[in-house]
Amino acid sequence: MEKLDIQAIAGSKLNSHSNENFAIFCDFDEVRSVNISDALIEGFLFAIVTHGQAQISIDEESYLLQEGDIITCRPRNIFERSMLSMDFNALVLFVLPEYLAQISQMVRMEWTHSMFSMTHQILHADPVVMKRFRLYFDLLQNHLSSPDTPHKELCLRQLFVSMGYDLRDLRTTHNEEMLHQTYSSSENILRQFIHHLHDPSTPYLNVNEYARLFNISSKYFSCICKRLTGKTANKLINEEIIRSSQIALRDSSKSIKQIAAMMGFKNQSHFGRFFRLQTGFSPQQYREDKSL
Repeated sequence: MEKLDIQAIAGSKLNSHSNENFAIFCDFDEVRSVNISDALIEGFLFAIVTHGQAQISIDEESYLLQEGDIITCRPRNIFERSMLSMDFNALVLFVLPEYLAQISQMVRMEWTHSMFSMTHQILHADPVVMKRFRLYFDLLQNHLSSPDTPHKELCLRQLFVSMGYDLRDLRTTHNEEMLHQTYSSSENILRQFIHHLHDPSTPYLNVNEYARLFNISSKYFSCICKRLTGKTANKLINEEIIRSSQIALRDSSKSIKQIAAMMGFKNQSHFGRFFRLQTGFSPQQYREDKSL
């Protein structure tokens, strides 16, 4: 499995502009009809479809993208395959998580938390918004291809800040009904739980630890999850651990022992038993047979 990072983008056939923190590409002429192989996304991916349509698959979920659609994807997800129409084109921005975190701290925007907490989100931009995002891409590319100046980096950061606010406003507009509705206490607890569960900067906890985090009993916590999702809290936790483990196992640079530690297991044996119980296969079997 390939990795999608700054180096991979710079060395690809895509017409791209990049520095050590982010990359932009916006010309799919040479790869439009090619099935893209599995790739582990090592950063935030932000794409705007400017022409045509595409059928893509991310972590076994399929998405249909059409002109005007904007998709955001958080790091450590697997881009599995795609089918692009003959007239497909898009503006794509790849950003290192560390760089986005620095900008977030600079302006006190909670980009990373909100973007980490979601898996993938597709928004639709009207022509006015599309024109504005095209201008952002043009300015970013222009700065990247220009000679270094004393304030070049500051200009790039400010462009990211402005684009981030516009993206946030777009998300707010699309989710206005959800954002303005009154949530019950149970729904708020579930939202907080999902936020913690999908945040890679926080370790996985067990049901009792999550319940203590929200100042409720573990029994009540499990009832909330079961009533609102149809799954127990323990099942939701286990599914997320397995999903993250499968992604990690497809990365051959990490040993199974290292992955076990990353997932919070005391040792490799404990991780192996858990993985086999949940999937029917050992971690080594999963790693060796990609069809699993």
